[in-house]
Amino acid sequence: MTENYSEKYEMPYLNGFLALGILIVLTLVVAVSFFTMGVFSAVILAPVVYCFTRFRTIPPNTALVGTLFGKYAGILPYSGFYWLIPFYETTSVSLKVSNHLTDTLKVNDASGTPIEIAAAIVYHIENPAAAVLDVENAHHFLHIQSESALRTLATQYHYTNDNANESLSGHSVQILNEFVSMVQERVSVAGIEIDEARFTHLAYAPEIAQAMLRRQQAEAVIIARQTLVNGAIGMVESTVKELEARHIVKMSDGEKARLITNMMTVLLSEESASPVLNVSGN
Repeated sequence: MTENYSEKYEMPYLNGFLALGILIVLTLVVAVSFFTMGVFSAVILAPVVYCFTRFRTIPPNTALVGTLFGKYAGILPYSGFYWLIPFYETTSVSLKVSNHLTDTLKVNDASGTPIEIAAAIVYHIENPAAAVLDVENAHHFLHIQSESALRTLATQYHYTNDNANESLSGHSVQILNEFVSMVQERVSVAGIEIDEARFTHLAYAPEIAQAMLRRQQAEAVIIARQTLVNGAIGMVESTVKELEARHIVKMSDGEKARLITNMMTVLLSEESASPVLNVSGN
């Protein structure tokens, strides 16, 4: 049964400088008594020497996780110079913020289109005891779980914004927040806190990249054509109304049709056009 290491209680310790002073005085007392007590003082000297090995220096953003006879005995998360009670075994854990860049994964998005995706994750160790005692290697654990979450996320969304849905290429806040939540759920057991995540690579798979590029170009051309047609229709309509309102010409339906045809040709043609406007007035 796995123990719960969420309780961050401190392991016993003494200020290192205070303990050093006490041990120096004790060593001097034992050395002086050696001449009067002989062998007995030498027996006392051995534990004193062992106590000198119990000093630990903890750098900033580092914690010690302690165990005593195989049982969790607390943590020491403060930087400084300390003396630890004998028989406590400790493991050092960095609490610094770290980055993990996932491998570029090849997956199928929600529409079955093969894409490549990678992400950068910013994280730190929030629970040192869980990071040491619940998993073999917290950082390696994050690497595996983050790639699993990224693969799952990519299969749930489209690469592009189809039918007004959220898309991976949009890098929406909602999708990134969902990715952070998915990774956090997987790595909480390792005492890891996810600070931020971003996509660092997102593209179509090489085998379909050219085809998808042509598709995007075709869609862009269609949208541009629709815009041109709508604009041309508006210009033709306003021209015909303006001519009739000012009584410049009076056209039959056939003449209007020819005028509209020639104007649309001029406005929409990609090449230079030389239309002939056959407009007769009264």
